[in-house]
Amino acid sequence: MSRWVEAERRAQLVAVGALLARRGLIRAAEGNLSCRLDDDRVLLTPRGGDKGRLDGAALLACLVAAPPPPAASSEALAHLETYRRRPAVGALVHAHPEALLALDARGELPRPTDLKEGELLVGRIARVPALPPGSLELAIACAEALGDATVVVMAQHGALAAGADPAEALARLEAAELLARVALARGNRP
Repeated sequence: MSRWVEAERRAQLVAVGALLARRGLIRAAEGNLSCRLDDDRVLLTPRGGDKGRLDGAALLACLVAAPPPPAASSEALAHLETYRRRPAVGALVHAHPEALLALDARGELPRPTDLKEGELLVGRIARVPALPPGSLELAIACAEALGDATVVVMAQHGALAAGADPAEALARLEAAELLARVALARGNRP
């Protein structure tokens, strides 16, 4: 991979982090972002630090097949496991969107059919049970759920959205959050 492509991917993650913060989907050190560099390597956000003010040079380039580096953010294992099992996934965004969390607290998921654009933008939304954050169990559950879904709600923990690139993963997360707001406004009735 050329240096230019890697620099562009770093810039994409920085831009998506800023958008997540500006739109209120993450606050301060919440969430994490990643994208593929090639078949063997990914960029991951470091642990801590304001994702809305990412430094592209601080992003961690690591091997998909290796354990996450100690400086990687808490859900790095879920990112790496997804990239290992899902070669078509090019980027992942993990955040704690309020409406999705509120709907999850009621044991419900947004329905993409609630908006005409929902199925087109999001596709299927899956849910995995409450598992310890950062655990291999959670990582495997997310990777498996993203086999036929584009967004997975991690019970009591947030959501993980997949896309071909960081912008698509962000768009899917935002669409899932919009669907959750619609479901909450309707009381999630047809």
